[in-house]
Amino acid sequence: MQAASRPSLAECLARPGLVLTAEIDPPTAPDFAPLLQRAERFAPFVDAVNVTDGSLARVRMAGLAAAAAIRGQIGLEVIAHLTTRDRNRIAVQADLLGAAAFGLRAVLTMTGDPPGRGDEPEAKAVGDMDTLGLIRLAAALNAGRTLSGRELEGGTALAIGCAANPGAADLPRELDKLAARVEAGASFCQTQPVFDVERALRFEEARRSLGIPVLYGLLPLRDAERARHFSAIPGMEVPDSVIRRLESGGPDTGLQVLVETAQALAPQVAGIHLFPMGSARAVRAVAEALAPWRPHV
Repeated sequence: MQAASRPSLAECLARPGLVLTAEIDPPTAPDFAPLLQRAERFAPFVDAVNVTDGSLARVRMAGLAAAAAIRGQIGLEVIAHLTTRDRNRIAVQADLLGAAAFGLRAVLTMTGDPPGRGDEPEAKAVGDMDTLGLIRLAAALNAGRTLSGRELEGGTALAIGCAANPGAADLPRELDKLAARVEAGASFCQTQPVFDVERALRFEEARRSLGIPVLYGLLPLRDAERARHFSAIPGMEVPDSVIRRLESGGPDTGLQVLVETAQALAPQVAGIHLFPMGSARAVRAVAEALAPWRPHV
C-alpha cells in the first residue's frame, strides 16, 4: 500500500462517520520490525495510529523516526506526538519540517511527562515553550514562516492536535484551556482515557461551541486492581459499577466494558482514540463493534 493511498486525518474528520485511532509506542531497540508488525495488525481497523514521543519519560526510539517508518513503509496515516520537554524551538521547527518531508500530516502537541518519572531521572527538561507555544509554532510553519516570522521556502500542511481531560475536576478551566489551544491553531483534540460515559458526554456537550472535533480516549481495564489504580488518579476516576463488574466477571470483562463504552459514545462524538496497551485484539473488537458508525470502512 502506497503512502498516498489512505486519506489524511483531516480528510477523515471532515467526512461523515466515526474516526477511530489507536496508540503505539516506539520500540526500545534500533529495529523497526516490531513497530511495523504492530502497525500492520492495527491498520485494517483504524483511520490512523498515534506514535508516542518519549511516553512516561522513558527512552525509546525517536517518535518521529518511528512515525515516518510507519507512514513510509505501510502507508497508514500517523499522528506523531511532539513534546516540548526535549527540544527547544529551533529543534522543534527542524523536526516538523523533516516530518512533513517524510509525509507526516498530523501531530499531537504536548508538554511531555517530567523526566523524574522515567528511566533517566537526572535528565533536564528543556521547557522552552508551553503547549500553546508549540501549537502556535506548528501553525506558523503551516503558514510558511518560522515562529519568529522569517519566511520559509515552503510551508507545512499539518493537522495540529491537542490534548484534553474530560474528567478534570474543574471543567470550566479545562474548557478554557481547550479554547485557548483552538485559538492558537489546534484543529483536533484527543483526550486522556475516560471511563465514565456520562462525564465524557458532559464534556462533549460543553465543548461543541468550540467547533473542534474531539476523539475520546478509551483504555481496556485488565482487572479490578488496574481499575482502582486508574481511579486513584485525579481526573481518571472509574465508576464503582465498573470496578464491581470487573471483580465479579471473567477475563474478558474488561474488553466487554471497553466495547460497550465505545458504543455508548459513538453516536454522539467525532471519534474514539484507543490506548490498547499493544492489544490488536482490543483494537479489532472495538472496530467491529463500531462498524455501524463507520460506513466508510
